[in-house]
Amino acid sequence: MSGSPIPVSDFLSNHGDQLVNAAGIIGRSADRQKVFQAVYKDKTQIKTIDYINKTTGLSNVRILQEGAKMCPMLMEKVKGGYKKKNEFSTRYKRILALAKDKKKIQRIATKAKVGNYQGALININFPKPANRAKFLTIDSIKSFSKIRGIVNSLDTTSYREEKIKKAFQKIVGERGLFKDWGGERSDLYTTQIVLKNARIPAAIAFKGRGTKGKLVPAKMGKNGDQIGRLFSEPAQLFLVVYNGQIDSSIISQMEAFAIGNALGGSKSIYFGVVDENDLGRLANAYSQDFSKAK
Repeated sequence: MSGSPIPVSDFLSNHGDQLVNAAGIIGRSADRQKVFQAVYKDKTQIKTIDYINKTTGLSNVRILQEGAKMCPMLMEKVKGGYKKKNEFSTRYKRILALAKDKKKIQRIATKAKVGNYQGALININFPKPANRAKFLTIDSIKSFSKIRGIVNSLDTTSYREEKIKKAFQKIVGERGLFKDWGGERSDLYTTQIVLKNARIPAAIAFKGRGTKGKLVPAKMGKNGDQIGRLFSEPAQLFLVVYNGQIDSSIISQMEAFAIGNALGGSKSIYFGVVDENDLGRLANAYSQDFSKAK
């Protein structure tokens, strides 16, 4: 959380100041302007990430990055998208025009310009969702504590996705049945994983020998949307597990969605990846669980 002094009630109560402040948050960023316009351009209160994607042509990651910069002042983050604020609904076009032209902002006679504020200054805290989106490694998760100090000496490239998933289930003690199908949000959803000293809901996506080469977002699902679907699960911990090399673009996309999820609540959102090296270390540390997984 960070505090910044602003006049009491001025951000939302003063017409001129409201427009200027809103335009200032949007700024000259063309992508941020596109997201703002997509959210406000018709009477629908809530716009999904998929809708904004189709409307603007921006990637889901970019939408979440720009949306995070406008929440909670200009819009509200809700599950799967953004909700407009009534005070901006009829004035969004003027706000956009101001954001695109600094000279127009200067022509508005705001109380800020003439130094005529009547209210006292107070500190209003706005959440920094990035502080609640936290990257972690498999070593940090208590349920996999045996991995600590283990050096990889195994080749896991021949492991099937199903084998990896069942091994994880055995390690954490998850007895549920999880069958693959086209519309699934995660390959394994469980409340059995202990992060530090408490269990938290976790959603995991697995990739095995059926996926070739370095793992990139385009290989995550038929439409490259698997990470987005993964983060739609009601979880606090999100993992991508692959028996090969994982590109940094996977982590970047996960971070963007983690920030988006953090905006919608007060809890920390954790995310991480398990690549071929960490998977080999796990297979060493939990050899019985992997040998029993078929």
